[in-house]
Amino acid sequence: MDRTVPDARLSEFSEFVAIQFGLHFPRERWDDLERGISAAARDFGLPDAQACIRWLLSNPVTRDHVDVLASHLTIGETYFFREKQSLDVLEKQILPPLLRARSEGERRLRIWSAGCAAGEEPYSLAV
Repeated sequence: MDRTVPDARLSEFSEFVAIQFGLHFPRERWDDLERGISAAARDFGLPDAQACIRWLLSNPVTRDHVDVLASHLTIGETYFFREKQSLDVLEKQILPPLLRARSEGERRLRIWSAGCAAGEEPYSLAV
């Protein structure tokens, strides 16, 4: 993608997104960031990504802004047993020592599944 937003502006917006929403867009993902903000601009009724960035940086962030940006800057993909490599590492390397450490005391193990869309990921972990 040929970027239309200058690097300095994308850097500033990337920092804004990190602070406001906790989303990390390093330089190598700025094409994704610009693509997402271009799509959000259309939803906000703005002509392009640059106008959208200017507008967002100069106005208080509302719940509607968060919803629109989240829909364009995150991956809305969810399904059971997603990311097989991660689940394999969890099963073979992470869980065994945790379970051994709990064999004598607390038997409950809590796992946080951050950013799960519809719940398939935490149910996969529970299975």
